[in-house]
Amino acid sequence: MGFEIIDANTVFGPWPIVRAEMPIERLLKAMKNHGVSKSIAVSTVGVLHNSGDGNNETLRLCSEQGGAVMPAATIDPRGYFGAKGLASKLADAGFKMFRFFPLLQDWPLDLSSFCDLLDEIEPSGLPVMIQARETGCPSALRRILDNRAITFILEGISFENMAETVSVMRKYPSTMCDTRGLRVPGALRFLVDQVGADRVIFGSGCLRSSLAAALGYVMDADISDDAKAAVLAGNIKRLLGEG
Repeated sequence: MGFEIIDANTVFGPWPIVRAEMPIERLLKAMKNHGVSKSIAVSTVGVLHNSGDGNNETLRLCSEQGGAVMPAATIDPRGYFGAKGLASKLADAGFKMFRFFPLLQDWPLDLSSFCDLLDEIEPSGLPVMIQARETGCPSALRRILDNRAITFILEGISFENMAETVSVMRKYPSTMCDTRGLRVPGALRFLVDQVGADRVIFGSGCLRSSLAAALGYVMDADISDDAKAAVLAGNIKRLLGEG
């Protein structure tokens, strides 16, 4: 069975931490080589340097790819002072998702200015993807989930913090997770059994991580073809209003 594949977790741009360059052309090549029809991407400039410059670069470069790469916006809450209208402006510009990087930027998930940002984002209806790979991250996020009509995608969860992830996802139907951190055999099947295939989204972390390995993990998982179709494209299409 052939599957449509949309990668909801990709990045491009300079990565000075390891002195690497990750041009968007490399992302497109990886997508083509592995049958990925679309991806959602963010520029590392916005993550590691300046979110305004990074968002401008993300929008510009994604707009040049004929719809194959959809832009994700990022905002560093450590420098957010309540700029009203910022989230709606980004949504109107064509961004499909907001992404946040508390582990890379070293801020707690219940940071007060982040909560202010979520209040700003909520009316846009766009999903929020947030790093949650370390033990304690899903639990910390739980403290700010109440009464928020936002779909949260927990990024990079692993077998080590799956128990708390499942606990949070059971309590909050608006939470989902991506597959980037899943590497242990059987972990995806367990997750699908616990919360349902409609709560899991394919994300590779490419170009920082291997698209081939992430895709192979899902393809080899002991879940039904219908579940794979939902994980690989159906769920993110529904979130984006495309399916």
